Amino acid sequence: MAELINHTAFPALLFDALDQNDAGFSVLAVRLSYDLNIRAEDGAAWLTFCKEQTPLCMADEHYAEPARSSVRTESDLSPYKPRLDVIVNGTAFAPGDKPEPAFGAAVRVYDRTTAVLVSGPRWWKRGVMGWSLTEPAPIALLDLRYELASGGLIEFGDKEFAAGFNNVGMGWYPAEFLREYKGDTLPAPQIESAEHRLRGISDALPATGFGFIGRGWRGRLEFGGTADAAWQEERHPLLPRDFRMDFWNGAPTVLQFPHPKPLSSVPIALQNFVPARDVPGQGIYLQVPVESVFALAGLASGVGLTRDLTLDTIVVDVNARRVYCTYRLALAEELDLMEVQLRYIAADDREHQRQLAARMNPDPATREFVPLPPSLMTQAAGPAHG
Repeated sequence: MAELINHTAFPALLFDALDQNDAGFSVLAVRLSYDLNIRAEDGAAWLTFCKEQTPLCMADEHYAEPARSSVRTESDLSPYKPRLDVIVNGTAFAPGDKPEPAFGAAVRVYDRTTAVLVSGPRWWKRGVMGWSLTEPAPIALLDLRYELASGGLIEFGDKEFAAGFNNVGMGWYPAEFLREYKGDTLPAPQIESAEHRLRGISDALPATGFGFIGRGWRGRLEFGGTADAAWQEERHPLLPRDFRMDFWNGAPTVLQFPHPKPLSSVPIALQNFVPARDVPGQGIYLQVPVESVFALAGLASGVGLTRDLTLDTIVVDVNARRVYCTYRLALAEELDLMEVQLRYIAADDREHQRQLAARMNPDPATREFVPLPPSLMTQAAGPAHG
C-alpha cells in the first residue's frame, strides 16, 4: 500500500479495491464539509468551509435501526461512481407555514427538476369498489424519508411480504396479503412522486424521495450482478463477473448526473425545504463549487503524476445547514505507487499558483517544484520575464 501524505485540512483515505474483473486499483477519497448559509430575504445561499471538517463516512449511517430505516449518509468507501450523486436530506414545509392536507417539495439540479407530494396522515379504506384513499389530515411539515413513502415490510402470521422497491416504507400491500386481511382500513403513504402518482394499494412504484436508495432495492440491486450459488461457491467474496459500477451510485436516477468539470460548479435549487418564517419565499438557491483537490502520485519509476480528484457525491443536509462533498480518484495498480500526496488550491489562490508554477517548473536550475492539477496546468501562464 502506498503512503498517503495529506497536505490539506480535509479528511482523506487511501484504500485498495478490486473491480469485477479482479483488476486491482488504489482509491483516494476525501470529504469536504461546508456550512450552508442562507440569506433570509431571497433564499440565496453560499457555502463556507466548516471550521471542523467532518470525517469520512466509514459505514452507512441509518436514521434508526438499519433493517427498518433508510440511509442518512452512505459510506464514502465506494471504489468508483460513474456519475455524480446529489442527495438532499431535509423536511418539507407547507407554503406559508399553514397546515395543508397536501403540498409539494422540489429539487432542481442544473435544469432538471424532480418533485414529491407530501400529505398528512391518510388511510386506504376498503369499499365495494375496492381500496381507495381517504382525505389526508392537514400538516405543516413532514420529514422527507423513505419510511413515509410507498413500500414496506409486512409480517402477517407466518408470512412476510417485502416491497422490493423500498422495504422500509409504508402503505404498500400486495394482493396475497389483502386476500387474507380482514380489516377495512390500512395506513397509506404520505410521500409520493409528482411524476408517478399513487393509484392502487398494490402499486409497485419506484422509491420516492431525494435520499440514498437502499443497496438492495429495485433500481440499484440489478447492477450488483448475479450472486447465485455458483458465485457463492466459485468467487465469493469477489464481485460477480456481471457486476456494474453503477451499483455504487446511490442517488435516485433523476438525481444522478455526469461528473462536473473541474473548476465549475453545480447549481442546486430547493423549494419548501425551509419554513416561511426563515425564508418568506421558501426557496433556496446555491452553487456547489468543484474545488481544486488533486493528487501528486509518486511512482516507483521516479515519475510524478498529478491528477484531479472527481466530485462524485454531494449531500445537502438542509436541517443541519451543512453540505458534504466527496471527491474520489482511482489509480491502477500497474502504476506501482510509492506515495500519494493530497493537495488543495483555494479558488482565490489559483492564479498565484499558476504563475508560481510557470516561473519555477520550467527552470531546471531550481530545486522548487510547484505541482498543479491538469485542470490548472492547461491554464498555466508562460514564463515570467524581467
